[in-house]
Amino acid sequence: MKIAALGGARGTTRRHQFLLMWEPPPALCGLLHPAYRLHPASSLFADYYDLSPNTLIMAVVVDIIAPPGALGLVLGTHPQGGPIVQDVRRDSPLSGQVQAGDKIISVDDDDVRVLNHSNVIQLLRDKITNNERRITIIREESKPQGSPERRSSISRRTLAGLVGAAKSPRSRSTEPGSHEPDESGRPTVNKIISCHETIDDGEDVNECTNRLSNGLHLDHIPTLPRFPVLETKDRNCWSEPTHTNFGIRGHNYLVDPKNKIPSGPYLFTARGADLILTSDKSGPRTEIAETYNSILAGHARSTPTFIINFIFDWGILVNYFEIPAMYVSFLRARYEGSNQDLPPMENLQPHERAIIRFLVGSDDHRNATLKLIPKCPEGPWAVRQLVNGKPALIGKRLPTQYSYHPAKDGKQECFEADLDTRETDRVGKKAISLCRRYMTSVTLDVGIVIEGTNTSELPEQMLGCVRIHRLDPLMAPTLPSR
Repeated sequence: MKIAALGGARGTTRRHQFLLMWEPPPALCGLLHPAYRLHPASSLFADYYDLSPNTLIMAVVVDIIAPPGALGLVLGTHPQGGPIVQDVRRDSPLSGQVQAGDKIISVDDDDVRVLNHSNVIQLLRDKITNNERRITIIREESKPQGSPERRSSISRRTLAGLVGAAKSPRSRSTEPGSHEPDESGRPTVNKIISCHETIDDGEDVNECTNRLSNGLHLDHIPTLPRFPVLETKDRNCWSEPTHTNFGIRGHNYLVDPKNKIPSGPYLFTARGADLILTSDKSGPRTEIAETYNSILAGHARSTPTFIINFIFDWGILVNYFEIPAMYVSFLRARYEGSNQDLPPMENLQPHERAIIRFLVGSDDHRNATLKLIPKCPEGPWAVRQLVNGKPALIGKRLPTQYSYHPAKDGKQECFEADLDTRETDRVGKKAISLCRRYMTSVTLDVGIVIEGTNTSELPEQMLGCVRIHRLDPLMAPTLPSR
């Protein structure tokens, strides 16, 4: 079985350690110093960092005993998932001990590599009164003095993915501190505490991070938190803007095309949003509600949900909306042949009729009425000029696939629209390119409305909207194989 052997130089003033992934002979295992620890590579390092045998990375793995109370570190989420220390507050008692770039991999033997920082905050918060909290971190180790340059270059190449986020402007990296040997000459394992508290001790962490998840889900893809978010200074999160921001077709629009009115309240409440990167190893990007139970932190189908999934070359942007009970009844009748009593269409409001006809109609009808209203309230001038709130029948502009998934095994109904932006026209490609280029500085409203095509469907009313706040792709998780 592959192992990760943690080695170190003895009798030095600095502790130089490395992780060596290979198949060692039994005799060599017996020669390892008692102070060195062995970790199963498949469960700790190899799976996460996708290491191959004989890969040398210079890094330190440290077990930490954290005392009770607040500790004043700022966490972010690593590009591959999992919490990473982004900053150490000046008033932190750990100043000079913990540094930016330290990656937390477990808390009291709970694997946290696939959790986002909000989940780990809550886990540590739940244990805040414990006498001790055992935390394991990985830290990049700098080049040992006098060591060959070749080893240093190998270290930098292998750790590029690990420390990429830590070296970004938003996550500063500093030199590791000194590690003194004990009296026996063995390298000491410092009791460095990797914990996170940037909120007041009396404040509820759920109120600060607005997490969708009420517990820890080790198999869930980290989801975007709801605005406001203290940890990211209101970046990389989502919110629901006021519905009156959108002008939609009024009663007399078919006679007077200038008859636009402010929308009434959203018909479908926004539930959340996900920005997920993709790779060659990722699974399918369509019908994600059926393929991945882990989206929206595992809560995508805890209630009937309408999913809008925008597919890009590099990933997917997913918006989630709760479907009211009345519309679920029509979906069941359309796809499951339900005999449930349905309200007569003539008794419904115009916008209700438009949405029901969209849900139960043909794909051609859906493409002809699914309308996107994108707006850029904050961002560079070029983006605001191009993404200016002009409606677009997105189903006609992009290849769109619709799917319905009935309730089963505790999962609620889901209706999904997968829109492939890779096949858009020139104007669409320009808008997408600009938004991607300025992603970290753009706030984008993704409004959805079903177009009213006759007097029985007017005035319109916004189906829903998700506002995306300055997304950071470095903090986005990667879509798994399944």
